[in-house]
Amino acid sequence: MREIKVVFSDDSTGFVHDSKLDSLIVAGKIKAFLRSDGWVRIGIDRIREIRFHGAERRKKEAE
Repeated sequence: MREIKVVFSDDSTGFVHDSKLDSLIVAGKIKAFLRSDGWVRIGIDRIREIRFHGAERRKKEAE
């Protein structure tokens, strides 16, 4: 497993295993991560589609 440098939502930095990156992005815990070609900012820069297979935990919008 590789470790990837990230910026967490509280602006602290650290490293996460690549296998955990997608779930942390989906959970809103990651603001940015470092790729070989530079920093990727979540919600700003283009990233591949994340297919998360865990339980849906986001709040549904009011109808």
